[in-house]
Amino acid sequence: MSEIKEYKCPSCGAPMHYDINNESVTCRFCLNKYDQEYFQSHFEDEIDEKLSDFDWVDRTKYVWEPYETDKLEKFVCSSCGGKIITKSFYASAKCPYCKHYVIISSDLDGDIRPDKVIPFKVTKKEFWDKYTSYISGVKKAPKEFYNKSVQKNIVGYYVPVWRYSCTYKPEESYVLNLKDYPILANDADVKEKVFYSLMPFEFSDAEDFTESCLAGFCASRYIIGAENAMKMVDYVLKKMYNDETNPQPKKEEKPLDTGNRIDKLLKNRLNKYVQNRELSYYLVPVWLLKIIYKNEELYYAMNGQTGQMYADRIPKRIKKSKESKESEKDLIYWMTVLIILLIPIILLAPSGVFNYKVPLTAVIIQFISFLIIVVDYLIAKRRQRKTTMKKVFFKAKGYKEAKIWSIKDFIKKT
Repeated sequence: MSEIKEYKCPSCGAPMHYDINNESVTCRFCLNKYDQEYFQSHFEDEIDEKLSDFDWVDRTKYVWEPYETDKLEKFVCSSCGGKIITKSFYASAKCPYCKHYVIISSDLDGDIRPDKVIPFKVTKKEFWDKYTSYISGVKKAPKEFYNKSVQKNIVGYYVPVWRYSCTYKPEESYVLNLKDYPILANDADVKEKVFYSLMPFEFSDAEDFTESCLAGFCASRYIIGAENAMKMVDYVLKKMYNDETNPQPKKEEKPLDTGNRIDKLLKNRLNKYVQNRELSYYLVPVWLLKIIYKNEELYYAMNGQTGQMYADRIPKRIKKSKESKESEKDLIYWMTVLIILLIPIILLAPSGVFNYKVPLTAVIIQFISFLIIVVDYLIAKRRQRKTTMKKVFFKAKGYKEAKIWSIKDFIKKT
């Protein structure tokens, strides 16, 4: 069992959540509000447990470097006693019974504790309003995208990122200065394409990390550790240098998932030409809505600080191919024939018409005819399942495609 924490109201004992508008922790029931100073004095809500001389770059060999994402943890909800089962990289989790969030303190202690956090500035309602405005730009969108139940699936995430700066100097005439590049440290829920479309975050508005700011939100810890994060950047910088000084025909590389990518990085060493490394660990706010439609995951997200939005396409309709239409006609035809054949059998059977006086030949012919119709019906149904359906997606009118930021946007060449 992992150590968990839940902030409960001193007045009524109900669970509390972070109020974005008032920048305080608020009780859901009696609506009492408490500021950060109150929590630090009454709940022992510590700011940071790391030593004053702690440095992520120097201590990479001593700080936990996780890469297993499938491990599960179990613990008991402190409000209702229900069992919560969640993946090991979550730093907070929602109880499936009472729907309250608990904070997993063991993922936020000691050397793996975040340095800073950017609190939510944009509310869930603002995200919903902008999302519904986007949906309204597509005519005849499927109901899975606009009914009220969709709003319940919106989740406020605190996403872990590494804020990284360095200088790459392989030779005197070639110097790259990387400044404040945010490295996504966990892409299990918020994918890279989504995250880098929500840029930039204003890191100057970040506050010292306290666990109380996570109340009512989902949060995760890093699964790409400090050393591996720097190795990722080293690889990109080296590739950029090689492409410029010794251009080669581009080869198509299959994108690696997090586990395979980290396994590959573990074999590398930190690049000796990278100097002046500076690394810090942040949690940044993201509103996320994931909709699964026709076995496809579609993402709609918003920067919880600035309101920048990312939106996948909206399926407007599904066109049926000619083969599908023909199969559907065949299916309707054979169903009709089967029903017509069964009606007299059902009506005449109770009256005793079908007895031993009926010729055996007639019974056999009737039975064979019935089998042929059933077989034809099953063939038509199977053919309909195999016919492909063409998916048609649209971007809403007036929506400007979000820019996907890359490491090049944070580099200055000298």
